Amino acid sequence: MAYKESNMSIITIEYIEKALNKVDGLSEDALDKLIEMYALKQEALLNYVMLAGIEYENEDLNVFSIYYFAVVLEAFQQQGIDLKEITEEDIDAFQDPFLLTLDAINKEEDYTPLHELVNQPSLLQFMVNEIDSEDEDGEVLDEETKTQLFIVTSSMIGLMNVAAQK
Repeated sequence: MAYKESNMSIITIEYIEKALNKVDGLSEDALDKLIEMYALKQEALLNYVMLAGIEYENEDLNVFSIYYFAVVLEAFQQQGIDLKEITEEDIDAFQDPFLLTLDAINKEEDYTPLHELVNQPSLLQFMVNEIDSEDEDGEVLDEETKTQLFIVTSSMIGLMNVAAQK
């Protein structure tokens, strides 16, 4: 199956904020249940996201990735966009174009191919802001985790965008 670009709805700031407020407003148990529900719906995607933490040997990355997995899926949900289940084949088809965009960023510091591939400007900007900001304890992510989290969440958002159903 070849990678195909999606021309679906763009998630707006309004729905990202609604998703963030919902996720952040949940108790730990309720958040676990939400993540579990999304994990059952998008098992291959969650496995793909979790594999990054193992490959990068960064346990913190998995904690942040799961949180943003829930926030981003909730943003699609809040905006009323259904996603088909993302398969291993979808991930494989997306991987090559995604790696090429990362190369473009590394070589030319050109983020245009990434924005075109992921096609969710508000979600990408949200992630950039989140990754660069302090948490409630005044902590900031180290540069390595920032970079890894951006890569993981960008690919996750791109895959979700491709999986969006009309």
